[in-house]
Amino acid sequence: MKTGESLGSRLKRGVCCFGLSVVLPCPSVIEMAALAGYDFVRIDWEHALFGAIELRELLNTARLVGMPCQVRVPELTMITPLLGQEPAGIMVPHVESEKEARAAVDACRFQPLGRRGMDGNTRRMRCEGMTRRTYMEYQQENLDIVVQIESIPAMEKIDEILSLDGITMAATGRADLSQELGFPGQKNHPAVLEVEEFIIRKVLEHGKHPIIAAESAGRVGQLYEMGVRCFLVGKDEALLAKKAAENLENVKNFHLNKGCRYFLPN
Repeated sequence: MKTGESLGSRLKRGVCCFGLSVVLPCPSVIEMAALAGYDFVRIDWEHALFGAIELRELLNTARLVGMPCQVRVPELTMITPLLGQEPAGIMVPHVESEKEARAAVDACRFQPLGRRGMDGNTRRMRCEGMTRRTYMEYQQENLDIVVQIESIPAMEKIDEILSLDGITMAATGRADLSQELGFPGQKNHPAVLEVEEFIIRKVLEHGKHPIIAAESAGRVGQLYEMGVRCFLVGKDEALLAKKAAENLENVKNFHLNKGCRYFLPN
């Protein structure tokens, strides 16, 4: 990704973007994601316990390495303190109505799209010399609002939700959808995948960008054929655990093949 280019700008050009879900409160993870070539990261504040200082350090690191960083918030009241740290996007889970989607837009967008308060102490104004007017225009154009559609009530109101100006992206949540549809824990059940495809079609119909989690290259290919260009392809904690286990197994197998008694089963 070009330095300074927003995720939305890249997607408008039809370029595929690949992101990493972050649950570890370690700035080095953001740096490694950038070095590995990821296009964006998403801090999962909904499911991981981050303190304010840890969250700020993650966002600072993302900014320094030029990595667009979205934050999935646990609730709407957490949005306002985040905006001054200038994340690339705010993701709001469990959006089930036009009213809830409107509340997200109101919190994130300045007038006339929303009702966001003006903070005169943002980094771009304080450190880069942006005027208030320029900063407001910049945020209106570059901040992504991602609504997560992951329930039956949300699907019933999906057109009302996605028709709102100010929303730029939408995500699914197959884990929660599997529960809603009566197949708890079966994220790849045909019924769950069918609903996800329905949501993707609706997102594209409304001119928004779907951002979808994919566990394999094969799934990325399927989603690409549906029109998806933005993918979440892994979680830092899971990737670390997998690689650590693989590394240990490789070392043990090497010594077992050499007949080392220390590694033989008891």
